[in-house]
Amino acid sequence: MKFTLVRNIYFHSREDGLISKHVSKVVESDVSPRIGYTFEDSAWHRNDVVKAEDVLIDTETGQCTVVLNPKNVAAASDVEKVYKLVVEHHGWKDAYK
Repeated sequence: MKFTLVRNIYFHSREDGLISKHVSKVVESDVSPRIGYTFEDSAWHRNDVVKAEDVLIDTETGQCTVVLNPKNVAAASDVEKVYKLVVEHHGWKDAYK
């Protein structure tokens, strides 16, 4: 089964407001995704537990999208740093391109 993983990388503070970027990756697996399943990927640190929070299926196209738990980073500048690292080295892409 082919499905798309989507994850939000974000920072929020009173001073900066919300800063976020979404990344996605197409995955093929013999296992159908379910809410609560854990996903391992080289993009995310081993202590960063990545879980499916929602599974969306478009009934017209059959496309399946798995929304993962968001990645909260420590500083506003870290959003772009983590985004670039994930996109350039781990096969993820901008979710909106």
